[in-house]
Amino acid sequence: MKSKKMIGLLMSAVMCAGLLAGCGDSGSEESSPAGNSQGSESTQDSSGSSDDAQSGGESQGEGDDQSAGTEGGWSYQSVETLENPNVTIALYWDADDVVKSAIAEFEAKYGGKVTVNVVGWNKGADAIQEAMATGDLFDLVYTEGNARFPGDAVDKLYQPIDQYLDYSVCDKASADAFLYRGEHYVYTNSAITSPYLIIYNKTLFSEEGKKDPVELYEAGEWTYDKFLEYMEYFTRDTDGDGEIDQWGLGPRFKRQNFGFANDGMPVYEVGDGKLAVGIDTEECMQWFDFLNKFGQINTSCPGDSGWLEARQCAMFSEAGPSAGLSNDGTSTDEFDFVPLPTYDGRQATTPVWDNGYAMVNGAPNPEGAAVLASMICKAKLDNYTAELESKYTAEQIARYNSIMEKIVPQRRNYANVSHVGEGDALDGSPAQTIVETYKSQLEAEVEAYNAALEQ
Repeated sequence: MKSKKMIGLLMSAVMCAGLLAGCGDSGSEESSPAGNSQGSESTQDSSGSSDDAQSGGESQGEGDDQSAGTEGGWSYQSVETLENPNVTIALYWDADDVVKSAIAEFEAKYGGKVTVNVVGWNKGADAIQEAMATGDLFDLVYTEGNARFPGDAVDKLYQPIDQYLDYSVCDKASADAFLYRGEHYVYTNSAITSPYLIIYNKTLFSEEGKKDPVELYEAGEWTYDKFLEYMEYFTRDTDGDGEIDQWGLGPRFKRQNFGFANDGMPVYEVGDGKLAVGIDTEECMQWFDFLNKFGQINTSCPGDSGWLEARQCAMFSEAGPSAGLSNDGTSTDEFDFVPLPTYDGRQATTPVWDNGYAMVNGAPNPEGAAVLASMICKAKLDNYTAELESKYTAEQIARYNSIMEKIVPQRRNYANVSHVGEGDALDGSPAQTIVETYKSQLEAEVEAYNAALEQ
């Protein structure tokens, strides 16, 4: 669909509460997409993986240093007994082993019962609304923030958690992905949220005599142009039958993320769930130029798994590095990861698939819910730290932690505006033409969208 058609959908999204999940919180309203407005430093030294879903937050706020859970604030470890030791949690599917271990620890310490309701993928909001209608509320819900936030906070399905937020297990960068009107809403950390990176076949690059992407990144040379050069170089017919059978970039990539990584999107988040227009910023126009060139390269790599190990592609982009650094056991190739490239080779922001656990508005047992959510965060953190140490080198862990210091949620539900101009750019339209075509319309749509949030 052309971007011009997409932009017309925003007004209906403004009037639909479910689509309010399309905007988030990203610092002050005076911030711009250039610089640090879409990411801030994490205080957590551990790394991220998938949660109850295959996963991929923006550090989106300033001035929350006074929040509970900082030094001297609330700590789940200080809660020795609970007046109500029974907690109910809604998950999208069955609890994994890590969540089960946290539940077992909670029940053993407090003597109560944790009831798990499996509600299905992205059905948490439906479950909350049904519970509110019957008066039979539960305490916690798993939330996939890329699709659910801040809409569910706007709709008052979640409640603020700053009173019960423990920063020893919920790092600031990840938690700040779930700021709305200056308050946090989701228990999460860098072991629960997952970044979109470029995973690549290190052995293949070496055999072809190509400079390793990590070397380029460390030298500040991991640029849009270098990425496109590699993407085109590795897209080829290897067996001479006239059909391409190897690609520079594997499936499941999201072009939008290359814009996020460069701090340049047609719209960006500015706080209180509001959006601002960034289509005419230098960074966004650089993204459009990137898409001009991207659209000229065949990226139709088939399949959903095994293609990296089988050398069907040289690189791929998916949430979390673990999928690329482990193989199916049939390959002896080495793999490594770098951030998504940017126009000038700097590390700007890393888009992530942000996940976590929200406290239901009106939860019957908020303190118990807070303790359980914190225990789950701690269990996820410990488990993934151990996994990293067993799988990665010290240098890779340090690089990963550095990448996670500035993150941005890869929001999906404001795609109607964040994709504006993408199709035009892929078709070869110059960046300035795209700006002239859409800027005034986009400004009007965003103004209406923001005004709706005040009602």
